[in-house]
Amino acid sequence: MEAAKIGLLNSLYGVSVRDGEKLIAMGRVVGDGACNFEIVDVVVNPNYQGQGLGRKVMEHIDNYLSSVALVGSYVPMIADESVIADESVFYEKLGYKLVSPASYGMTKKFKPHA
Repeated sequence: MEAAKIGLLNSLYGVSVRDGEKLIAMGRVVGDGACNFEIVDVVVNPNYQGQGLGRKVMEHIDNYLSSVALVGSYVPMIADESVIADESVFYEKLGYKLVSPASYGMTKKFKPHA
């Protein structure tokens, strides 16, 4: 929870959709604001999926990126392996493309030192 609070405050851009007080969809952009922009935390509550909320979140993110990204800016997005097969079609319809096999992504989760 502590990391989420700090991370949200340091986002370059964020979109949230609420049903009253309940957060039902979100997405955000992090990065250095020039060379690198990463799309992260795009999620729609399962009870609200299929209503176009994910598309709306991504449209807002794309509009933001179109207004600030420079020619040659790098905009990656990583999805969990468990959803990429279904979600890749969604993102491809928005103009995003899988990078493999030309490129590969890697990740490492850090733990606090004892």
